[in-house]
Amino acid sequence: MLNTKQKATRIMLFFVLGILSGFLAKYIDTIPSNGTIGSLINIISNISSRIGIWVFIASIIAAWSRTPKAGAIHVFAFFVGMLLAYYIYSMKLFNFFPTYYFIRWGLIALLSPLAAYIVWFSKRNGWISALCAALPIGLLVSEGYNFFYTFSPVSGFDLIASIILFCILPKNKYQCLKVSIFTILTSVFLSKFDLLSYIIGGL
Repeated sequence: MLNTKQKATRIMLFFVLGILSGFLAKYIDTIPSNGTIGSLINIISNISSRIGIWVFIASIIAAWSRTPKAGAIHVFAFFVGMLLAYYIYSMKLFNFFPTYYFIRWGLIALLSPLAAYIVWFSKRNGWISALCAALPIGLLVSEGYNFFYTFSPVSGFDLIASIILFCILPKNKYQCLKVSIFTILTSVFLSKFDLLSYIIGGL
């Protein structure tokens, strides 16, 4: 059982991790995309500007937190730190504040505690836990499935991230089967109704 100081320290660590992630994501945007290294940096920049990588990171933070409440707080602290660093850095560099994108990502940050609370249960057994695991995995699949005909590195990353989550979240092969069923349903549902575009627009 962690005491109050230890809990506060963990929250602060995730907040700092978010700050570092936001700073790095924006810094990568400023690197010229010339040559082979520049092209690689450009790919990383495109990945960091999409929702997939942040869903992946948040899912890992949530699943390995001690309690669902802790997972919700840790993920929220991470996103707050990331957003503050990213957009403050943007203002310092360009003297411009992109209100539209800040609101969109701010909406994601506000929804992240609920999503993290749900994902925490993904490492247990049963159909409910399988659904909890399938939600982030299905989202990543829906974002990455077009890799098979576009060969987009960003879509490829989303697919790899979904495979990693599929390998580490279910506890056994029977749970994997349950997760697979819900993952297919989730990815088809998200793709068919294009729900993400209504929530996050063109992010």
